[in-house]
Formats: sequence, C-alpha cells, structure tokens
Amino acid sequence: MADIALAASARDWPDRLHRHVLDHGGGRVVERVMGAEQAVACVCDALLIDDVSSFLTPRLVATMKNRSVEVIGVYAPEDREDAKRRLLECGITDVIEADAPPTEFMAKVNSTIEHRSPVPTVETPLSSLISIAVSGPAAGVGVTEVALSLAWSISRAVPVVLMDLDQEWPSLAQRLGLPVHPNIRTLLDHALHQPSRLSSALFEVDDDFHVVGGVADGGTGERLSRHDAVTVIDALGATTDVIVADLGPANGVERGLTREFDSVLLVGRGDPVGVTRLIRSVSRVVEERDGQSVLVVVNGVDRSRYRQSEALTEIRREFPGVMVVAMPFDPRISRSAWNGSLGFGSGYRRAVQSMAQVVVESLK
Repeated sequence: MADIALAASARDWPDRLHRHVLDHGGGRVVERVMGAEQAVACVCDALLIDDVSSFLTPRLVATMKNRSVEVIGVYAPEDREDAKRRLLECGITDVIEADAPPTEFMAKVNSTIEHRSPVPTVETPLSSLISIAVSGPAAGVGVTEVALSLAWSISRAVPVVLMDLDQEWPSLAQRLGLPVHPNIRTLLDHALHQPSRLSSALFEVDDDFHVVGGVADGGTGERLSRHDAVTVIDALGATTDVIVADLGPANGVERGLTREFDSVLLVGRGDPVGVTRLIRSVSRVVEERDGQSVLVVVNGVDRSRYRQSEALTEIRREFPGVMVVAMPFDPRISRSAWNGSLGFGSGYRRAVQSMAQVVVESLK
C-alpha cells in the first residue's frame, strides 16, 4: 500500500483522491503538504503536486528523489504542452491530468513506485565546506563588524562568502557601500531555479572574498525560513570553502537555525550590562546546539586589564567549556564604516587573525 502526500491545490483533484482512498483503500494519504519544508520532512512513497504550485522547483524535486520519493505532476488538460514542459523541466517522475478519475491517479502512483530506480547506496566524501554563524544578544554590539572582519581574515587563506541573514537590521551592503540588489533573495531564487547563476548574486569585495547583501525590504517583508537558509548554504557549498553568516540579534533568529552551522560566534559588549545579556544568549545557543562548537566574542573591551579580566572571567565561569575571545576597541573601524572600506589597526588585525584561528581549530 502506497503512502502518498498531496500538495495543496486550488483544483479539486486532492479532495477527490483523498475521499477515494478513504472509501476504497489501496493507499494512504499521509499528509496534505502546504510548502517545501513540509514536503521534505514528509515520510512517503510519492508526492503529487500541481504544475502551478508555488513551491514546485527543480531543487525540491531533486531533494525528494534523493529521499526515494517519487514526484508526480498534475496539470490541467487545457494547459497540456506548457504544463508538461514546466513539469519536465523540474525533473518530475511522471504526469497526470487533473481531471483523471481517482482510480487512474492510484494506478499512476502504484506504477511509478513499482518501477522506480533505487537510490544507490555509495559512500560520498564529506563536504569540506565550513559554515559559521555570527549573532549577538542585541543590535549595536558589533555582530556585523565581527562577521565582516572574520570573513575577510579567513579569505586570506581560502575562498569565503559572507552573507547577510539579519532579517531585522540587514546592513552588510550599506557597510560596504554595495547596491541593495542583488541580495539574499536573489541568491535563494537562483539556488532554487537557476543554480548556474549563483555567482551573479555575489559581490566581489576582495580576492576570494564575496558578499551577499541582506533583504532590501528593511525587515517588513516575508521572513526567510530556516529551510531557505539551508538551501542557500547548500547551494553556496559548491562554490566556496567557507560561509560566514551575519544572523543579527539572537532574538530575531529562528529557533533551530544555529544548528545548521558548524560553528556559532556570539558577540557582545564587555561592560556589565553587555556581559549579562551575552551570558543569557550564550546559554540559549549552547542548549540549542547540544555540544556543537560555540565561541564567545567580547567586543570593544576596555583597555583596563582589570575590567577585561572581570568580563572574560565571568563568562568563562558560567560556560567553562566555551572559548572566549576578546576584541579590542579600534577607532579606525568607525572611519572605515563611513568610507565603506575594510580597514583596521594592527592590534585589531592581530585579534581578528587570532579569532579566526580559534574558530578553525574548534572545528577540527
């Protein structure tokens, strides 16, 4: 008996098919799917989906097939050639007309499952991609500057893509004087529909250092989901060695997103209030990541050795297994921000290089 998932549709075929299965058996509808994330998470033998479905993409079809799920496209008879062309371009397994009787739907499903090719169980090498997320307890603590300087430092050795996933206050494009288009939404669209055009969504800032700007709607539009973030990370993995993502303030980060990264840096200020907020954010992320790499960056630390020691000791006392790095205050960063350039003093440069080394070492 086939387990099938039915994608949401304005047409009546899902309801007709569901009623038929309930009345006559021969299969089981395990889910009515509303979006790509739900489809990928669904455990079934076949997914039936309209040619006009908003979340039908070549990437979704490929992902489902890699999980041994056959994808059957449904189209209106009057749209025959155009509809079949779109479905075939997406890599659909087979097609059926929307007004076909339920018995024909089930025959198509069972025939497709019966003749499907098994997914080869060969061992594939682990991806060498390293993904690093940078966040902080609040806006204004230096998350963007730390993400930028970290990505730049790592790019001296290997190719890096820095992307702005801050959905509340995206600012990487403004910080570097870049246009707001293309941006992360452009990258997502290319990843889903035209992977060969990924590079057109990247700005080259320096040798082996590329940047993807954040959303251009100022946080007022539809939010990018965790699934969207994973999609762009996976797509970029074929083009670079390291991805650094500016997630912005932790309270705006979708729960569970930090688990999608190899390492997470949490940035906070070194004053008493900043340390208190930082400890709270670290506690949440450490619990969420359950043993995966977490590093704490205390930004703009006071020149007083006593105050530096107090801030770092307090965090280390709370989280003895977490690495803590101090970043000095550097007035050149403010001037660089006004100029849209990359520039900082030798002390800050050394601290950035040390931070990058700690991040890389934590992932070995």
